[in-house]
Amino acid sequence: MPKFKVLIFLRRTMLWLNFFAILFNATLFVYATDYVIKSSQSYQFLESLHHIPDSPQAIFWESMISFSVLAAVMAFHHHYVKDNAKLSNTTVFIEFTLAILVFLSLRLTYNGIFLLVFVDFIISNRNQYDFRDYLIWIVVVAFLLFLLVITDYSILSHFMTLPDLTIYLNFLPISIGPKLLVLKNFMTILNLSLFVLILIYFAIYQLNQENDIQNKLALASKANYELKNYAALSEYIAKDRERKRIARDIHDSVGHALTGIAAGIDATLVLIDINKDEAKNQLEKIQIAVKQGIKDVRKALNRIRPGALNNYTLKESLKKMLKEYADISRIKIDFSYHWGSADFEKTTEDVVFRIIEESITNSLRHGHASQVSIACTKPDQNTYQMVIKDNGLGAKKIIPGYGITQMKERVAIINGKISFDGQNGFKIVVDIPVEDDSYD
Repeated sequence: MPKFKVLIFLRRTMLWLNFFAILFNATLFVYATDYVIKSSQSYQFLESLHHIPDSPQAIFWESMISFSVLAAVMAFHHHYVKDNAKLSNTTVFIEFTLAILVFLSLRLTYNGIFLLVFVDFIISNRNQYDFRDYLIWIVVVAFLLFLLVITDYSILSHFMTLPDLTIYLNFLPISIGPKLLVLKNFMTILNLSLFVLILIYFAIYQLNQENDIQNKLALASKANYELKNYAALSEYIAKDRERKRIARDIHDSVGHALTGIAAGIDATLVLIDINKDEAKNQLEKIQIAVKQGIKDVRKALNRIRPGALNNYTLKESLKKMLKEYADISRIKIDFSYHWGSADFEKTTEDVVFRIIEESITNSLRHGHASQVSIACTKPDQNTYQMVIKDNGLGAKKIIPGYGITQMKERVAIINGKISFDGQNGFKIVVDIPVEDDSYD
């Protein structure tokens, strides 16, 4: 794959080549003029030019100073202007203006400087533009620059008065003039060749960059797919372990208690007709066993309740859980809690927590929602209500899956009601009856 360092090297080479080309052209004006004066050919020279030429020293210093400023701006553009598109565009405009100034300083005898500015633009702004969208314009600009480079004095002289550098060279000795002209044209052709090479190399670099990104996206997609499979497998294993643990807890506590109660009731049925007092004592023992069974059930439920509810109130636990979801998924969650200091049983708190948790998960996984609102209100004295609504895909026909079935079963445990609406997103309404404390 082409390395970007090679492009930087080619750009730097082109920069130095332009420096030597401009230095060479500017020096030719000084050297040729000095030779004409020393060889007493000033009259013939002026007749050939048809106008009084500018000071060669002024041409030299104007072109060298303007190019030095241009090189400094390019260095600033390359090293300090990275992701600031506005500053980058301003810098490109300054570079183009300075290139025109260099062109005018050399009296339009060297126009390869525009190729350098164009190369600097595409390399320095490689991360800010998708050059595929501007491919046609790049080709057009490159073609115009090519025409500008091959445009010679004979065409431009029809529009403005220009000093023909070829005339300067014609007054030099035959042993030097043609060689200098060949060297001048060689640098121009070499600059053009570097320009074409950089464009080709840059196109290959961009193509390989795109292929590399596509490969990385494919690997990321594969990794994401494998991660989803692993997460699903882990979830299945965790649920299976949880089911086994709950079954074991029920067997060890509730099962034993119910077995003892059943045996006690059988004994009571035998004693009730023989010895009523003994039957009464037996019923009292059964009552104690039932109460102990209730305690054991509550202990088992407490062991499977969400950890967030152990150290916080229901409101704070929900806020904490929803913040974690919002931070991870970037989903916007509007949460309003108007249940005041309602003192729910642990079972009810577990149900509320799990339903909200399952709802958020479904909104993300199935609905692809970006916003969810959760309102906990008390519409009357006997009911607590929870409304969960998202802006996801919704569902015209709701087919209960594992999540919805679990919600219904959980709400049924606390004698509540739950309804679903898949129009305009997905909406869940849960009605929770005010708890009776007579069994606490």
